[in-house]
Order: sequence, then C-alpha cells, then structure tokens
Amino acid sequence: MPASALTDRLDAAVATGAEALFARQRADGAFVFGARRTSPLNTAGAVIALHFADPRGSAEAIGRGVAWLCRNQRDDGGWAMPGVPTEPLATAVAAAALQLTATGPTGPTGPDHAGAHPTGTAPDRAAADRSAVVRGALERLAALGGAEGLPEPAMAALCRQLHALAGLPYRGAPRRLPLELLLLPGLSRRLLSLRLPIFAAQALAQAEHRRRGPAGRALDRLARPRALAVVRGAYEREGATGGFSTDPWLTALICLGLARSGRAPDLTAAAARWLRRAAGPDGSWDLMPLDVTWTNFATAALLEAGHAADPRLAATRAMLRAHQQKEPFDAFGCPPGFWGFSGPRSWPMALETAEAGSLLFRLPGGADDGHARDGIAWLTATQDSAGTWSLCVRDSKPGGFGPCPQMTAKAVGALLDSGAPPGDPRVARALRRLAAVQRPDGSYEALWYRGGTAGTAAVLEALTRAGTTDAHRRAARRATDWLLRTRRDDGSWGAGDGGPGTVEDTAWALRGLLAAGLPPDHPATAAAAHRLLEAQRADGGWPPSPVHEYIRGCARYADEGIATGLALRALAHYRTAARPQERS
Repeated sequence: MPASALTDRLDAAVATGAEALFARQRADGAFVFGARRTSPLNTAGAVIALHFADPRGSAEAIGRGVAWLCRNQRDDGGWAMPGVPTEPLATAVAAAALQLTATGPTGPTGPDHAGAHPTGTAPDRAAADRSAVVRGALERLAALGGAEGLPEPAMAALCRQLHALAGLPYRGAPRRLPLELLLLPGLSRRLLSLRLPIFAAQALAQAEHRRRGPAGRALDRLARPRALAVVRGAYEREGATGGFSTDPWLTALICLGLARSGRAPDLTAAAARWLRRAAGPDGSWDLMPLDVTWTNFATAALLEAGHAADPRLAATRAMLRAHQQKEPFDAFGCPPGFWGFSGPRSWPMALETAEAGSLLFRLPGGADDGHARDGIAWLTATQDSAGTWSLCVRDSKPGGFGPCPQMTAKAVGALLDSGAPPGDPRVARALRRLAAVQRPDGSYEALWYRGGTAGTAAVLEALTRAGTTDAHRRAARRATDWLLRTRRDDGSWGAGDGGPGTVEDTAWALRGLLAAGLPPDHPATAAAAHRLLEAQRADGGWPPSPVHEYIRGCARYADEGIATGLALRALAHYRTAARPQERS
C-alpha cells in the first residue's frame, strides 16, 4: 500500500475509533459499554444464594432465574457466556442450582450435613422436565472432565460443595475450610487475598455443620468473631449496600455462606435484597460493571490518538479522581489511594490503580495531580518484597491472586510516567524479578487474560522502557522472539497456543513489538496493523473475543470496550511510529 494511502487509512481508522469511544462517554466522564453481559455462572450462583438466604421472599427471582437457565441451556447440555465455549464451572453450578430448587427439604445432605433449606418456590412450569436439564448438564460436565478437572482448586472444591448440598454425584471429599486460619490476619490475607471475605463466610457455614472434636470446636469459637468482622468490615466499607465489590458472583458466595451459617442475619438479608435488585428483566444476572476499567482503556487509547487536550476528557479526569478510594480497606490490609474496577467503593485492584494513576499523570497538568501521586504511593506501599505486584495484598501467595508479571509491568509504567527514572529502586527491583520469572519459552502470564500474549507484550514494553542491564535485554529479546514465533500465518495473534487470532491479542502484540524497536514496515508489525484495520467495524469499534478471565482458568468473557480501546491505541501508536518513515 502506498505511504499516502496508508496514512489516510490510519487517520480515518483512528478518527472513527476515537469517536466510537466518545459515543460511549457518560455525562460524568466515565466510558461505559452498556450492552448486557448476561452470565449463566452468576445467574446460577444468585439462584443458589437466594434459595438458602430467603427462599420465600425471593420466590419470584428464583423462579425467573431457573426459567432463564433452562431456556439458555446449550444443545450440548452446558452453559457459558455468549461467544465462549461451554465451561465446566458454569455447567456444574447451573446443575446444582436447578437440582436444589427442584427439590424441597431433604434433610442432611452431603458430608458436612448442611441440609437443604425449604425452597418455598413453586415448580417451574416453563421447564417441563427439569431432571432432563440436570441430566444433560451432568453428562456434559463429565465429558468436559468433571469439576475436579478445573485448573483452579478453590473452584473445584466449591463445585464439590454445591453438588453435595444438591445431592448430586461428585468425586472426592469437600475440602475443609480452616476457620482458625482467620486467627492469623496477616497470613490469611497473603494466602487468600481477594477470596478472604468469601472464605470467611463459607468457613462460618462449614463450622456450623461439620463435626469436630473439642479442640476444633474451641478454635471455631475463637475464630468466628474474626470471620464475622472480615465480612462485616467489607460490607460497611462498601456503604452497607448488601453487594460485595458490585459483583453478583462474589455477593452470592458470601450470601450463601452467611445464610448457611445462621450468623449475621442482617448481612444475609441485605445481600439477598441486593441480589434481587441486580437481577435483569429476563431473570438473569450480569457480570460486574467495569466503569473504571472501561474508562482506563478508552482514555489510554484517546491519549495515544492525540486527544490529551480534548475538553471532553476533563470530565473523565474528574471521574477518575472521584473514584479513587481515600479510605483504607482493612479487610485486605490495604492503605488508601487505590482504584477498583467499578465504582468508588469496589475492592482494591493493583492493575486499575496503575492504569488510572498513569492516565492522570499523562493528562494535562498531571505532574501536579495529587490523586496520581496518591496512586503511586499506594503502589509503592503494596509492592511485594520480591519486587512484583499482587492483586491487592502485598506478598500474596503465588498463583491465584499472587504476583502477576503483567500487573507488575503496568505498575512499572505508572512509576515511569510519574517521573521515576529507570534506576529508581522500585523499578529496578521489579525488572530484576521480571527477568527472573520469564517462562522458558520467553513468554509471561497475565492474571486477567488468557494465554501469553497480553503478559508478554506488557513486560516487553516495561523492559524496553526501563531496562538497563544485560539480563533485562536478554529477557526483552526472548519476549520479542516469542511474540514473533507465535504470530499466525494471517498476521494476527492469539493466545500463543495455535488458537485463532483476536483483535485484543493482535493489538497487544503490535504495541509490544513497536515498543521493542521493530519498525512499522517490519512484516510482523505491518501485518498486525493491516489485520486491525480490516477488523474495524463500520461504527468505528472492534469486535471482542473471549480473552478475559473472570475466574482464572474457569470463566471467560468478551468485552467490546476493551477490544476497541486496545485496537485504537495500537493503531494510533503505529501511526505515530510510521509518520517519520513516510515523510522520509
């Protein structure tokens, strides 16, 4: 393609992409992609929680949720979000929800003698044969390897527990949740991280129903007040709405545990009310909102596209400042100054904090932005002793919500945007650790995204921006080689495992390779840009793919706002890199 034609096409794509994002800007400055993202997993979890928490008061919500699950079972017997292959976790939880609500009180069920509560729900006439739906779900679950094959042990244990409660077959024994762990606050935070309030509620329930000896009962008596304080602290920290992190799944798990424990009935009732209010008009429940996450991706793209001085972003800067949380989150031992993924009271996230802080520094007047400085102070306080960043609790256990290379790379970027030099001790420690944890094939992982492309591209950008040693340069070369090696024949990128290419992965790879110094006329970067140009829709946006991890390795979703933000940012970066070459 002639240089002038390429310039015109890039200019048009960037302009229409930017306006597609601005079309999603709310009056308060947030970018919100409002199409419903209905979740079978969240629907099944909410049905189960309401069945135990308030079956009579929730009869209508339970019935509508059950009907929705029956209507939306796939031909193969399972469930997942639109565009996502059938998943064992959603299928296992949906089977438990349908079985629980199809039966009345059955007495003690399962090895922890939980018992089934009276459902109080009229039989669902719309589902003519509920047992056939459950049977099909169990057959599909077995074909997928069963719940015990889930890569996340906590989710496999949850499925065993739910199937025990529902009287469904399961393999292995439900795992004991040691309530006494909460007597060691620092250790429990590092081991559990974001799961701490969920663990506390579920362990309270188990302690009421599992038989223990005198010593175990004594430990439970000592630990109950601590467990209740963890849950109540999170509840009050979020404004006593009844929701937890604005997430139906987290709220359902906490509500279920509290309901079965018989403790804190006020919290149980509040969570049940929140779940009923969160139900959609068709009886289903959505994923959590992502107001801050969407705004971060959109704003980063618009800054790259040359809109830093656009007056429309003034409201966005005010929104990001308003959503920064100025109170500590005691349940996680977190200081103030962080951002969550949704509202001004959602749970702390290192990734959103790094991205929002970086944006505020890059907007006009950012060098003097106190909110951005507070975000950097939070990142400094929560950096792991090894130099990495975990989700929200310093020195969290590896795996789960522990140290993440992609989050670490984003935090390094925020530090650099704040004015920290490459030799800053926080940056140096992070890069030293990133060089040490690179996978043998040269790739890096990312907590919230499947495959290796997102993490590898982010770390490559950090290494090339601030790397100063031979170890940094070797790691960057190996990351570059991995990206080039995993490029698909059509010029796109996927997860790096031979699967299909996606807009998101292609955009990540393009930015990473350009940051590493590959010129815009390199076959890999030129082909990636071409793929993104070809994928742009007539409305200026880009189609999403299920690359996002809702529950690591167990539940995924696609997101239009993130896909469009990534593609626009990558093409705008490519346009900037290509202009000097075109002029010459």
